[in-house]
Amino acid sequence: MDEIYRCKPVQNAQEELRLITIDASSTVDQISCSLDTFSLQEVTPAYHKFVEERSSLARSTSAVLAEWLGTGHFDYFPDSTRHRFLWGDYCALSYVWGDPTDTTIILVNGVKTQITKNLAEALHKLREGGQFSGRFRLWVDAVCINQLDNEERSAQVAIMRLFYSQAWSVIGFLGPQEDNSDKALDLISSLAENFDSNEKCEELRENMMQHKFSHTPGAWLALKRLTFRPYWERLWVMQELALGGTRTLLICGSKRISWQTFCRAMGVIQFYLWVPRHRAIEQDRLAEPDSRNEGDWHNTHTLDHIWKDLWQLTMVQESRSTSASWNRLMEMANSCDCSDPRDKVYGLLGIMDPVLSKSIIPDYRSNPTEVFIKAADAYISTYKDLELLRDANLWGSQETPSWVPDWTWRGRSRDSRPDDFFQPDFNQRENGDGSMERRSYRADLGLAFALPPRIGGRSLLCQAVILDTVDGLGDNPEAANPNRIQSQGLASAYGDFDAHSQQLAIALYAGRRRREGDSTALLNFPLTQESAEKQFRKLGWKRFIYDLDFYYSRWTNWFSSNAFFRVAGRDLRAYFSDRIPEGADVSDYWSAYQGWVRTALAGPRRLVTTTAGRIGWVECAKAVSLDVELEVRREDVFAVFPGCSMPILIRPVNGGDGFQVVGEAYLQGVMEGEVRELVRSERYKLQWIRLC
Repeated sequence: MDEIYRCKPVQNAQEELRLITIDASSTVDQISCSLDTFSLQEVTPAYHKFVEERSSLARSTSAVLAEWLGTGHFDYFPDSTRHRFLWGDYCALSYVWGDPTDTTIILVNGVKTQITKNLAEALHKLREGGQFSGRFRLWVDAVCINQLDNEERSAQVAIMRLFYSQAWSVIGFLGPQEDNSDKALDLISSLAENFDSNEKCEELRENMMQHKFSHTPGAWLALKRLTFRPYWERLWVMQELALGGTRTLLICGSKRISWQTFCRAMGVIQFYLWVPRHRAIEQDRLAEPDSRNEGDWHNTHTLDHIWKDLWQLTMVQESRSTSASWNRLMEMANSCDCSDPRDKVYGLLGIMDPVLSKSIIPDYRSNPTEVFIKAADAYISTYKDLELLRDANLWGSQETPSWVPDWTWRGRSRDSRPDDFFQPDFNQRENGDGSMERRSYRADLGLAFALPPRIGGRSLLCQAVILDTVDGLGDNPEAANPNRIQSQGLASAYGDFDAHSQQLAIALYAGRRRREGDSTALLNFPLTQESAEKQFRKLGWKRFIYDLDFYYSRWTNWFSSNAFFRVAGRDLRAYFSDRIPEGADVSDYWSAYQGWVRTALAGPRRLVTTTAGRIGWVECAKAVSLDVELEVRREDVFAVFPGCSMPILIRPVNGGDGFQVVGEAYLQGVMEGEVRELVRSERYKLQWIRLC
């Protein structure tokens, strides 16, 4: 293959890429392809004129191609008369490389070339339709990029956004037909038909809760298995599907389904069938005894990833209104795997803010630590802020400085940030405008850099307000190393018992609000399963009744673990009533409950008290083997940095000469710019510190 690549070089300046044609002579036993180089700048005069006339319109490739076709519907494999380039047109393949030791041979320009059987299976499936044997070609990264040439690989990865965003269509190959995948795709099509009707979705939910199932037996179990396929775990898939947008077609065995249809079904599950689907799966498992040996049936990772990450990314790209934030991309990267840790950054350049991605030059000669430091440097230089500190901590494996986010750290979780929306509004379920960006808190409001942060070697010199110190740490029964530290202080930063109770209630779900009548909801929550069932059934609160069998025990377990944790001189239990008052609004309680789940458990986090009498949350370790010394401890301090929306917990090192970043924190009463007034009153000062 080296000789082929040398004979078919690519030039980024001409937006060149290699494409393959699947030869008509290919057979079931032997795939034969031809590989050649083409330029995306060589458009036909007709298409050039068409685009020029519409150049002022900010529209997605999908919208442009739909109009170019002029047929009222999108065709994934266009007629040759609608090809955009002088040499034809192309489609990009999204697939899983698979087991690198399980390989087979194909012919590329007559040369025997080794690829994985998974890719070979995808090529065989695409050969059957005959769409790729003429002027409509195929881009496949493993074949079209010389993976052994780091210089070429770096250059081509830098413009991979172009390859997918300009492809006529993107084919997502999920794998062969197996485990009743046909039933799964039929179920998906059926669920998607309900997407535009709240009434139909509600009717479906009520029927399923009453065990009135209309699906084909085994379909829900098959859907679960389909979402467990390795395809969804691949990091590169994120930008491939997002950039393909509504031009993406999924293929599984002989079945084909649009990416939009697939995601609409996931939306129906997310908003209406989250609990009922458990019952449907259990019924299918009872009918299939062998399935009882398969574990992890309640794992919702992929369902969340598809709807909350992949589809939201797709909508953002289609709307062309914004880009996913740094924080959000890091969370998404945690949901996926890649064989090369450097691709945690490079594999997301196509869906990153273009202003930032232009400053990150792929270089496969650099090691992962160097790549992460360069990415952090690019972020600070581009945005002139320190919001990236929210993703920094001591717990990464790549030996980066503590202020540099380690993209391989597995502790980040979707919906785990206090400023996350737990779920998007169903009525705005296909509106990608701004949905990926967030900066809800404003701890740094009114604070400004005297001079920009400066990077020197492995250190970051910047300004911060040192605000408070850890006093006590509560338990998190779902964390690896609870290591509770009982509070010693008696002070309250908020006032008397009633005022402290109000602030505690808000802090429990990180709501930030200081004066709202419904903000004390969590202090009235039932504290045992028995009390909860009695009160919820009496009130007729279906959402909570459904949840009793699944997640509510997490609340009662958390409370029992922290009942005797001291807050402003009292046991935590003293602040709770265990009784929902008359006239309570279920929406207020559900919102507060979900906010608490997101804040306390999804992180996970631990309740913290400070020497000044404040209440908040700090992150805790997520790995059993993690050194306990890396956990939050009493001498750690809270700092507010200009350009960072949340307080950061830092640890003095080297005799106070520097600080390490421990992690982000929530601190009630300092999340809305209150620190600015503290600095103005000269009670605190903005000072230079060195992060290392």
